[in-house]
Amino acid sequence: MAALVIIPAACDSSTTTTSHTVTPPPGAPAFTVDLVARDMSFDKDIITVPAGSEVYINFDNRDEGISHNFSLYSSPDAQTALFVGETIRGPARTTYRFPAGGRPGNYYFQCDNHPVMMNGVFEVTAPEATSGGG
Repeated sequence: MAALVIIPAACDSSTTTTSHTVTPPPGAPAFTVDLVARDMSFDKDIITVPAGSEVYINFDNRDEGISHNFSLYSSPDAQTALFVGETIRGPARTTYRFPAGGRPGNYYFQCDNHPVMMNGVFEVTAPEATSGGG
């Protein structure tokens, strides 16, 4: 995971769709994951993607009037950000885009507004070890 992106938080009471881009390596295969925030939790606690892929997180915040985001860190201490997604106030949807990085390993994702309740493992596998997205 080589990219570090800081995207400022924004709150808006309307339903919005936004996209934030970090450029992946040329020719990187696309890999899409659907992630839902509902009742103050994510619908997945493990996300697995192939190394070297261009990751698209289709994020659906279904919590009325509550702000959530998806952010990726090198470890659960959340000290080294690899990707920080825009915060959106639900109900709203957005797509986050970033490179998965070339080295397999386990990373950590969370909602920065509710990190204790909303978090999980972001697993980057060898490309042949991953069969499909969310």
